[in-house]
Amino acid sequence: MQGMEFAEVKIHPTKKSDIKALQAVEISASKAFLSIEGLAAFADDNCATKEQHLSAIEPETSWLAETGDGKPVGFLAAIPEEGTLHIYEISVHLDYQKRGIGRSLMAHAEEHAKSLGLAGITLTTYRHVPWNAPFYEELGFCILTPEAYGPRLAGILAEEISSGVPVPEHRCAMRKQLV
Repeated sequence: MQGMEFAEVKIHPTKKSDIKALQAVEISASKAFLSIEGLAAFADDNCATKEQHLSAIEPETSWLAETGDGKPVGFLAAIPEEGTLHIYEISVHLDYQKRGIGRSLMAHAEEHAKSLGLAGITLTTYRHVPWNAPFYEELGFCILTPEAYGPRLAGILAEEISSGVPVPEHRCAMRKQLV
């Protein structure tokens, strides 16, 4: 069933009671990194903490995607920062990838950012992973040059690198302009 659109997905704001489901989705999604040289460390069953999820749930910028029968299959967690919506995490359960769920979550986040009057959406990701930078470029994001990062994005990337993110030379920041 890989590659099929998944039309029966429902997206709704994440609740505190959804955190364990988000963590299970993230752990499953991370198994896809086993196929990318140097990134197997992401498949170690670690995930965002309850506190990290709460930082996106409280401003109501975290959304859960569920199947028609209520199974959690994806989520997106973001935080409004400096006139943009910064996406900290988007994960789709390994068994449900390549069905349009990630695209649906990104479209939902974009509509929310527009409703808030935000100028753009930002994120950090890997250039060389097919479902990372190339996917976001298809959605209208541009890879920023280091000179264009600004202090906020430069700080996020520096924090990722100092925390030991694998193959840091492939990390980048991206932006989609909304207005």
